[in-house]
Amino acid sequence: MPGELTTRVICDFRELGSIRSDWHALWEISPVATPFQRPQWLLPWVEVFSPEKLRIIEVRRAEKLIGLAPLLIYSRDSARVLALAGGGVSDYLDALVHPSSQVEALAAIMQTIEELHEEWDVAEFTDLPPSSPLFGLRCSLWNESHDACPVLRIPRGASDLSEFIPSYQLRNLRNAHNRAEKLVCASIQKATNANADMFLDALFRLHSLRWNSQGMTGVLCNAKLRAFHSRVVQDLLPQNVVRLYGMRCSNRLIAVLYAIFERDIAYYYLQGFDPEFAWYSPGTQLIAAVVEDAVKEGKRQVDFLRGREKYKYAWGAQDRITTRLTYAAVADLRPSSKISA
Repeated sequence: MPGELTTRVICDFRELGSIRSDWHALWEISPVATPFQRPQWLLPWVEVFSPEKLRIIEVRRAEKLIGLAPLLIYSRDSARVLALAGGGVSDYLDALVHPSSQVEALAAIMQTIEELHEEWDVAEFTDLPPSSPLFGLRCSLWNESHDACPVLRIPRGASDLSEFIPSYQLRNLRNAHNRAEKLVCASIQKATNANADMFLDALFRLHSLRWNSQGMTGVLCNAKLRAFHSRVVQDLLPQNVVRLYGMRCSNRLIAVLYAIFERDIAYYYLQGFDPEFAWYSPGTQLIAAVVEDAVKEGKRQVDFLRGREKYKYAWGAQDRITTRLTYAAVADLRPSSKISA
């Protein structure tokens, strides 16, 4: 890709929105990008949560966008932290780089980060997937494990859950189906464009209800989180990327699961169910519906995303470890126990 490289730091949401089509084209051509780097995910995040110090680095060759690092600066104790945008709602954070210009794009991103050095004290890039292009940054980085995203791998050519799901979990699923037969008009459905708002409202209500029953506050009680997900669903459900699965009983939604189907992966994002119906295991039945769809559509993985909850491993999922990269110009802020990458 011949041509001179140019970089720009975008600090304004309106300016960021103006590159939406170029951003989407870069996402499309980036083979390791996750849904959480889509403009349809991060633009609503920026709009709703309004970070004070947005520092989006774009790299272009001629007019073509070849790199995008969605960064921001926030205060933590006495430190100013340079971080990736999308935190809190995104299980994988990352930059986007064109696969044929990775070295040049990353060098330009790193140079711009260093040019902004008076604005930040420590750069901390968390929730990086193993395939992140940011591991190619040429600087002194401290690398440490951050979290785990259990992943269920689907064997090539599999046509039935019995071919790869543990036998005890298949028994649990059969028992759940048998119990559900005692419910009146029980069924599993997927949201359409016409009723997506109803499914999403039910998810908010059921997720909060479940956690409230345990004396805790659910993550979806926040009005900004609800506004963010409403925008994402509005954009991505018509494309069949976001899918909302619901279990009904007598025309009443008793459980809703929020999934994202992208490339060769089905992501299990969030779920809520009515504790009154826990004996019928609606969550197990909805997860089974997601896995069955993943098999039918030739997906290679079901990614249960961040968190080591026990039920994820019951399906046969194994940990995919995410990484935190730390870079600091001030020695006192560096993690002393870590080794330079």
